[in-house]
Amino acid sequence: MMGFGDNLKRARLLKGLSLKEAGKLLGMSAVAVSKYEKNMITPNSKKIIEFADAYQVSVSSLLKIYEVPKMKFSSFRKKARLKGGALELLKNVIQNQVAKYLEVLNLNSYTSSFRMKKYDCNSLEDAEVAANHFRESIKISLRQPISDLISILENLGIIIITIENTESRFDDFDGLSELVSGVPIIVILDNIQDGARQRFTIAHELGHLILNIKDPTLDKEKLCHRFASALLMPKGAVENEFGIKRDNVSFYELEAFKQEYRVSYAAINYRLKDLNIINEYLYKKLSIEINKIIGRKDPKPIQPEVSYQFKRLVYKLEASKVISLQKACEYLGVSVGEFKLIGL
Repeated sequence: MMGFGDNLKRARLLKGLSLKEAGKLLGMSAVAVSKYEKNMITPNSKKIIEFADAYQVSVSSLLKIYEVPKMKFSSFRKKARLKGGALELLKNVIQNQVAKYLEVLNLNSYTSSFRMKKYDCNSLEDAEVAANHFRESIKISLRQPISDLISILENLGIIIITIENTESRFDDFDGLSELVSGVPIIVILDNIQDGARQRFTIAHELGHLILNIKDPTLDKEKLCHRFASALLMPKGAVENEFGIKRDNVSFYELEAFKQEYRVSYAAINYRLKDLNIINEYLYKKLSIEINKIIGRKDPKPIQPEVSYQFKRLVYKLEASKVISLQKACEYLGVSVGEFKLIGL
């Protein structure tokens, strides 16, 4: 169970304050701040308001206690430099968001309709086949782009949770997928500007959820990467657009495929090599050309997809008088004015 002290510590760390800096801001010692965070001192209402004002958060966010969900973080993808306190903070934030989402689901008497079918996977080819089977299960042709991946997965019963990435604090986090309390979840950052990267990350995490990889010697990340590529760019669709064998590929072809299938130039190029449509030499040549044309920033990025489900569920609860307006605002982290404005 997450208590006041946990909320206080999370709010401080998200603000980027050390115990000493927080103490100076609040007019108390670092030791005193630490004792509040460890629940060794119980604050009165005045002190709670002081903490909320200092950390620029709502009083309710400090007082709200969620049941901590048991999470393994086994499919937790990050860069090596994300470690120590920053890593623990991120895990705490994720658990808090998952707990909040699960509470809203329970209030809505929500039952996941997703049948967690697992596909045995012992090779890259198995990952390819699994992606095809998954497409077939959701009745999307192997020559048809997936236009809105988030909506499709949410309609299946997979929960997409976005984590606020204030000041790019968690840039080194790539994604997470896990079955929590029987509910399949995928966690990503909320400020991914490149929709192609966002969609590939979600597809990759879906692979972690449904691929049954028993051999511990296999590289799970490579298998899930192949699954994501095949899901977003099926072999039949790629061959239909580019042919079976090419000695050269124009940039316009890459651009057209990118816009239609909502994937990156790099992902397309790699997929062409994976399917042996182009050789290693042409792959490297195209990689250089892509880097020269787009540089560090894609001039025509794919727009990120948006999940509306959590907000919709909260608004539904408030409209049905299951929760109060104040409670709804607490879930969404907005003021009453903002809540009413969003609902217009």
